[in-house]
Amino acid sequence: MSILSKYIARKFWGPFIFIICIFTALIFLGDSIEKMRWVSTYSAPVRMVFKYSLLTMPSMLLQVLPVACLLSALLVITDMINSGEWTACLAGGFTVRQIFGPIIICIAFAALLGFIFQEFAVPAMYKRANLILQVKIRRRADWKANIQHDVTLRLDANRVLFAKTVRPDEGLMQGMFIDVYDDNRAIERQINARRFSWDAAAQTWYFEGGFIRYFGRGASVREEPFSRLPSDFSIPPDQITLGDADPDALSIREILRRIAFLKASGLSTFQEYTFLNAKLAAPFATLVMCLLGMPLSIALKRSNKLLNIVCAVAIGFTFWWIVSLLNSAGESGIVSPVAAGWLPVSFFAVIAFIEFKLLKI
Repeated sequence: MSILSKYIARKFWGPFIFIICIFTALIFLGDSIEKMRWVSTYSAPVRMVFKYSLLTMPSMLLQVLPVACLLSALLVITDMINSGEWTACLAGGFTVRQIFGPIIICIAFAALLGFIFQEFAVPAMYKRANLILQVKIRRRADWKANIQHDVTLRLDANRVLFAKTVRPDEGLMQGMFIDVYDDNRAIERQINARRFSWDAAAQTWYFEGGFIRYFGRGASVREEPFSRLPSDFSIPPDQITLGDADPDALSIREILRRIAFLKASGLSTFQEYTFLNAKLAAPFATLVMCLLGMPLSIALKRSNKLLNIVCAVAIGFTFWWIVSLLNSAGESGIVSPVAAGWLPVSFFAVIAFIEFKLLKI
């Protein structure tokens, strides 16, 4: 790396760290003040409210990371223009692309760190925050994560499972029954059981304490009791994913596991595929947003820092609005999840390319 590249990189990281600290303080204070109503509503300890805000802060901070990168880049370029360093670099034979290069590398590195943090740290912190919210703040002592009530699952084309309670972490379903249909969609039999438990040694689920109800012709019904009966349902409990998904609480690995289970159950995966593509596109979105805004500093020449802040916020808000709109459409199945995740990145990448061409960068 040349001396100029090192110099520009140092100029970038200073404002970037300062801006991240400012965003961190604002997010933490704003969220904590808003959550203070829990102290009176649930008689929650103040330190637990602060702890909850600290644990959820990283997920919110990742959302403003692209704006922090863009604002840092604009400040570096504007400062170089106003101090005469920009003109000196160009007079010394350096091109605009060579000056932009170190800034782009720094932005890419920050985006990569954000992606790693999003994948390996944020989901665990978010789940921990939810545990604090339910147990320590709302004081639901019996609350456990990953427990669902009144669950309906399609096991295959001819079988539907209903359960009052599903506890995947314990390998247990309670108050359940399975309806079995024939090819004409008429009910053939029903398996009722008090419990449906996972046997790790046999790698299968067992019905416990129930009966099989057979439906014959002429509305005839015959029941056959059992104490324990093996099933052919062999999906391990750690692969069962139910309930509403929260992208902040899911890593890419968990999303893929959720997609596999939902597909096997014949359920919709639009939401999960949209989450997956949005997470994969996030680092590229940060880079594209910055490439979109950086040429503005050259076009505006000796603009003041306030104008750069306004430009960064305007670009960031526009980008966020389009991403949110398409993500909602992707989760609903209105557009392809791939388009929902990657269309904003592709669209703004084309605009950035045109921008660079027009300014001959």
